[in-house]
Amino acid sequence: MPRREAWAIGMLMNTRGLMELVVVNIGLDLGVIPHSVFFMLVLMAVVTTYMTAPLVRTLRDESGAWLETPAVARVKWQTAQRQTAAP
Repeated sequence: MPRREAWAIGMLMNTRGLMELVVVNIGLDLGVIPHSVFFMLVLMAVVTTYMTAPLVRTLRDESGAWLETPAVARVKWQTAQRQTAAP
């Protein structure tokens, strides 16, 4: 897997804000975590969720295209092969 795609997948996996908020609310209701920890965890969930889109946008290639699918990669490869084979 290309490094760019691995980074994008890792960042997208970090957007777990909704699930984290549910678990944190349950912990607060049960008295397992204090209000200060609740605030820190909610803030972390919000910040990491909002920073995902700009970070993933930086992983676009130089042409501005998003991560390429195998079909797009095949077309690019075929185009490059034709250009090198042309007289």
